[in-house]
Amino acid sequence: MNSMYNSPLFEDADALLGVNERRRRYSFENNGDSPAKSSAFRFQPPQKREKPYTVSEINGGLGRIIESGNTLVWVEGELSGFKRASSGHCYLRLKDEASQIPGVLWKQTATQLRFEPKDGMQIVAIASIRVYQKGGYYQLDIHRMQPAGLGALYAAFLALKEKLEKEGLFDPARKRPLPDTVTTLGVITSKRGAALFDIVKVARSRALRTSIVVIDVPVQGEAAAPAIAQAIADMNRYARVDCIIVGRGGGSAEDLWVFNEEIVARAIASSALPVVSAVGHEIDFTIADFVADVRAPTPSAAAEMVIADDRENQRYFRALCRRLYGDCDRFFQESRAAFDSLAQSPGWRRAAEIADETRQALSDLENRQALGLRANLNGARLRVSAAASRLSALSPLATMARGYSVVADAKGTTVKSVSQVSCGDAIRIYFHSGRAEATVTSTSAGEPVNSPPAP
Repeated sequence: MNSMYNSPLFEDADALLGVNERRRRYSFENNGDSPAKSSAFRFQPPQKREKPYTVSEINGGLGRIIESGNTLVWVEGELSGFKRASSGHCYLRLKDEASQIPGVLWKQTATQLRFEPKDGMQIVAIASIRVYQKGGYYQLDIHRMQPAGLGALYAAFLALKEKLEKEGLFDPARKRPLPDTVTTLGVITSKRGAALFDIVKVARSRALRTSIVVIDVPVQGEAAAPAIAQAIADMNRYARVDCIIVGRGGGSAEDLWVFNEEIVARAIASSALPVVSAVGHEIDFTIADFVADVRAPTPSAAAEMVIADDRENQRYFRALCRRLYGDCDRFFQESRAAFDSLAQSPGWRRAAEIADETRQALSDLENRQALGLRANLNGARLRVSAAASRLSALSPLATMARGYSVVADAKGTTVKSVSQVSCGDAIRIYFHSGRAEATVTSTSAGEPVNSPPAP
């Protein structure tokens, strides 16, 4: 009893007792009795009755007798005839070697089950005894239910959870974020299980170019835990994947127990690559979920978390492009409107007039400068021409052109006087259009020649 009382089966048992009491009071109030009166309810013998009981009165009386005391019970038995209705409610029978009793799990309770009930399974439950007056039988309204024998497993689960939590393995600060882009995904699971199929299906629907590396391992049984731990280490040594998904599909608590093993938890914590735990269904929790960097409720959800949807990325990119185009178009429209408004303002018109006047003044200045420069150039050209004429008149070449010549001795020295030459000296005579070689045959000193001989 004590070991079982530590399990979730007994969570909120006091609250359930309170609910049971309120239901009992509600039943009494609707039948016109108080709890005190109902506790003394007795069927009257025939001789004291004025009329016979109806069937409904018999069933109602039985319900009041049963529900007058504590009807919340702890029961163990074998499941039989388990059926899940389309409404979500579950109907069953609990039996032992000598007897059986019908039971029901209402939809809200059934959705919280962490195992799949099957006929022949031995279970323990917390339930209330109820009389179904319309059918004339009593049944168990089950509030909590779990397979028998899970008390020891749950105690081991809590002990390991407390130990690893004290060591800091659950600390959010040590958890690694998932990569933004996954090009190669590592998956550690059974290749024969539905989990691998679900992961591959989701990955192919979201990103065809993502590669998947699978290490096939058993996911239950004695050999499973060491195999999973070794696969995590091998995937890290391979070092060509971006992150790892470790998990399996749903099952009973015993089926999922391998992911509560310490060796698996420490292998996940030691991984240099981000690890996503994807064990069972959304209601299933294991030690691996607490140690992993990210916990996914199902293998399919793990693939969705890890692999970005290419189609969503494309839609997002197209939306950004449309937004950018709209923003640019709006910016230019607003800018043009602002410019048009400014152009119509008095200040802008005056600025335009000033600009036009400035351009006109500049054009006039340029014209005046061009005219002045042209006049200056013409004057300079006339002065240069006059100077050239004067220089030409003074040039020896102009004189020689009139019939004069220049005489030089053999050394090239200009002969200016007859005293510079003697008879027999070689001389050169330079004319306007050439020269001649000559020899002095005679000299004559006398008055200088005042004018050249007539040509």
